[in-house]
Amino acid sequence: MDVLEAVKRVQDDSFQDKFRKAVACVSRTIDLYGASGVAFSFNGGKDSTVLLHIIRAAIILPLPERTADLQNSAHGLKGICSFVFEREDDFTEILAFTNTMSRQYNLNVHTLHTDFRSGVEGLLETTQLKAIILGTRRGDPNALGQEVYCPSSADWPPFMRVNPILDWSYADVWTFLRTTKVPYCSLYDAGYTSIGSVNNTVPNSLLRKEDGSFAPAYMLADSRMERAGRTSKQSRELPVSNSFTRTAAIVVVGDEILAAKVQDVNTHFLCSELRAIGWRVCKVVIVSDETASISAEVRVASDAYEIVITAGGVGPTRDDVTLAGVAEALGKPLVRDAGLESRLHAYFGDNITAAHLKMAEAPQGACSIIDYLRDDGTQSPFPLIRCGNIFVLPGVPGLLQAKWKVAKEQLLLEGELKPFHSVVLRLPVTDETHIAPALDRVAEVLGNQVSIGSYPMTKQKDGTGILLSLESKDLKQLQSAQQLLVDTLPKDVQATSIEYDAPSFGRGTTSRSSLDLALGQKS
Repeated sequence: MDVLEAVKRVQDDSFQDKFRKAVACVSRTIDLYGASGVAFSFNGGKDSTVLLHIIRAAIILPLPERTADLQNSAHGLKGICSFVFEREDDFTEILAFTNTMSRQYNLNVHTLHTDFRSGVEGLLETTQLKAIILGTRRGDPNALGQEVYCPSSADWPPFMRVNPILDWSYADVWTFLRTTKVPYCSLYDAGYTSIGSVNNTVPNSLLRKEDGSFAPAYMLADSRMERAGRTSKQSRELPVSNSFTRTAAIVVVGDEILAAKVQDVNTHFLCSELRAIGWRVCKVVIVSDETASISAEVRVASDAYEIVITAGGVGPTRDDVTLAGVAEALGKPLVRDAGLESRLHAYFGDNITAAHLKMAEAPQGACSIIDYLRDDGTQSPFPLIRCGNIFVLPGVPGLLQAKWKVAKEQLLLEGELKPFHSVVLRLPVTDETHIAPALDRVAEVLGNQVSIGSYPMTKQKDGTGILLSLESKDLKQLQSAQQLLVDTLPKDVQATSIEYDAPSFGRGTTSRSSLDLALGQKS
């Protein structure tokens, strides 16, 4: 069977293990319930397509203890019942694909026109069905509390739910489909990453290209956004909001920074750049050049925030272990990537060394390689590496800033966000307790829309002792907060100046009337 041979060629022990376990799960299910007692829910999606071929693989493996009906049936799945639910709002591409697969593999798919529960109840009444093989994966809305073998809920008729690919990732699914080259629904090549009905599914906006078309589903870098194309009919007709804030973490790697031998300038640069495009940096951590330390921080940050940017620890020497840490965090082996290796060979030619080839190492099957042009118009031999929601940048500031441009383009392609706006009031007082009640009042009224900060200052030429900062993406809420703050400050406290959208806490000169005009208010 071509599928089995193709899977054997995948150089990923974790994937190989998941495939073997899935096949063994199906084999054992057939042994326990008999082929006539097993059904397969085939909806034409990517997960059920994977299952179709796992079942085919399980059937052809030599298991002499199998029952005669399994060995001798002319049915495509050797007596296993296949069923699909058809609805008026199904994609025509899905219907065409399920029909094609039914004919190609002689599935004799039962077409049902009811809801899932009613259809299953009907099958249980008219067949010997005892177990249903499903394409559920962890992270699916219905996966909570399920295991590989999971009895039906107490209020349902009794049957066993079997989830052979429960622990498969989005990347695993596409590794299988692309490695085996089996047919799958054409919608996935048009940017759909998770398919429901025509009323609640659109192409994933994270795959939108500059010309308005969409990259194929397997190009999705952040698997957590698999269902980003699922929406309501109403929201499909409305522009996507870009007012929300997305979160980022920065992991700076380098013994030289911890030892104060080199000053860290990358953090300020990245925080400033991310804020300028509407992202909020929620965490910055500096770690040593140790794989375990990097892995621990990256794993936590990747789970907690929408993107992680690593800075440093990338290069040809033994202390460059950031990618090893990322690989460990992702549970992937660190291997030599063929694409990275070919770029290095093309660049260094006969002068390439083992040290050069260390820069070709990456987490296996987990990264996207993103090429970019240098200032002279030639392609850089050192592309940006993105592993899911993790961007790996070098530590040398000039090199980091060059690759950041590429990472920034990626983030903007995934959806532009409204920028932050700020108001900074400079106060000629030093006692924060004197102004604390005013800040509490603003937080009570507008704290969900506006962030508030108080920062003591010293040795300011204008006599400023405290800076008050208000920040929001909503200009109207920001103006309301500014007015409320001014009105509730003690009468003996007057701002000497107000700054609008200042990039940093410098010497302010913006007048209140200018600020009001900037906020769209009539003078």
